[in-house]
Amino acid sequence: MYSLVIAEDEFTTRRALVNMIRWNELGFQVDGEFSDGRELLDYLKSNIPDVILTDIKMTQVGGLEIARLVSEQNLPIRIVFLSGHKEFSYAQEAVEYHVAQYLLKPIDLSRLREVFRSIREKLDVQSAQEDLLQNRRDHYSRLVNYEKQQFVTDAWFGALSNPEQMAARLRLIQARTSEDGTERQFLVRMVLRKDGQYQEFLDNYGQQELQEQIIHILEYFDRRLEYYPITWSNIEEGLAVLGVFWESEAGRPGVYYPGELEKSIYDLMAVQAKVTTFQKLSSPEELAHYTENVGRKEPANHLVQDKEYLQLLRDQKKLLYSYLCQNNAVQVRELTGALLNNYLRGGVAFAQSQCIHTVTKLIDEITGHDLMEWNQLYGKCMNPLPALQAEGLRTWLEDCVGLLYEYLTGQSDTKEDTSIEKVMEYLRLHYSEDITLNTVAEAVFLNPVYISRLIKEQTGRNYTELVMEMRVEQAVELLEHSDMYVYEIAEKVGYNNLKYFYKVFRKVKGKSPSDYRA
Repeated sequence: MYSLVIAEDEFTTRRALVNMIRWNELGFQVDGEFSDGRELLDYLKSNIPDVILTDIKMTQVGGLEIARLVSEQNLPIRIVFLSGHKEFSYAQEAVEYHVAQYLLKPIDLSRLREVFRSIREKLDVQSAQEDLLQNRRDHYSRLVNYEKQQFVTDAWFGALSNPEQMAARLRLIQARTSEDGTERQFLVRMVLRKDGQYQEFLDNYGQQELQEQIIHILEYFDRRLEYYPITWSNIEEGLAVLGVFWESEAGRPGVYYPGELEKSIYDLMAVQAKVTTFQKLSSPEELAHYTENVGRKEPANHLVQDKEYLQLLRDQKKLLYSYLCQNNAVQVRELTGALLNNYLRGGVAFAQSQCIHTVTKLIDEITGHDLMEWNQLYGKCMNPLPALQAEGLRTWLEDCVGLLYEYLTGQSDTKEDTSIEKVMEYLRLHYSEDITLNTVAEAVFLNPVYISRLIKEQTGRNYTELVMEMRVEQAVELLEHSDMYVYEIAEKVGYNNLKYFYKVFRKVKGKSPSDYRA
């Protein structure tokens, strides 16, 4: 229904217009009636109807003044004038205010219906065009946000160190250069303290909901900032989340206070958080070299035992395999070099063992259960083994990864299908457990951002929505075909908090669990 307001100073005429016309059949509802234009002007201060039907001449403020205001303020309102014969000249003046139609008094009802049917058709076309435009804007916004997320991930893990590639990617997401107002980026690291309150939240809602809430708070911390997560990691002090704030609005730079972020998390979640890093990057390029500092102060024999360093290597390998699955030659080449550089920081012997392990792991993932294919690829890669020196290792690793890339290129029509099948199979087996996107990434040896994109493309849902639906569908099955109590069903499908289970169930099904027991 489109919104209609009526302004007419003659009481009888106004009441007839409101009550004698079946506006709903014409696609309109009357949201207001006014005896003078002054009342309508006050109404327009806080309301925007789709159509105004107004007498052209009233006691204090007439239709022309209304039309002038709508035109000057460029309001998206269509106006229909009512005019007596003697005021017909006024109607001619209204042309400059783009008035949609005018109707002569006494009102011909068939003509009025004809006019409003025509307006409704135009509004329908306009609405469809606006929806299409909005959909395009939303789609473009999602693409830009995805590109920013992938940019941050690639830069951090070493898949984006080439200056030309960096510049091309920044142009793709239309980041402003220093010539017209640089967008700022902030590296943010925060640790959630694993105390009693933290554990209580986990017991009630689970790890994925905890991460979802933290991300939500970070995304809405300040309207000028977009948030892009990089890693989650369990450390001795608690759960650490690392990500980038991307200042997306031009104009005066904002001032941000980490203490306010900590307070927001505690106020909304009753979880203690400590922002340990809130660093403005000199440029997006700085992000590409940040991981070079991981374990920098450690000697090689200690570095190979450093948990942060070893986690970085695991994350880089998962990203490398993800790009192999996508047949992305540029990122595969960049990441292979970055991975070897990090291996060599642990010494040549460590680098050699890691190169062999990496290639073997990639062959495992690529061939699956096909032993014949595994033997063929392994034989080609491991004969001969890499030499125990840096350049020999680099050549060997690049050759092996190139061979695996060529092998996968011939299977490009099916590899992403295989990847999503692995993800879905894991979820079908473990959906009732307290698993996060990172848990799935570790299990299927893929990058979380890549998994998130695969799930969205294949199902139209994000990861959290998909897991919710899987849990709720199983709950419906148990509600309809078992005599288990509802709280038992909630626990069985992964919800320890019954109240939260009811909330999720209604969100997915639009009904209460008890509706399936009627």
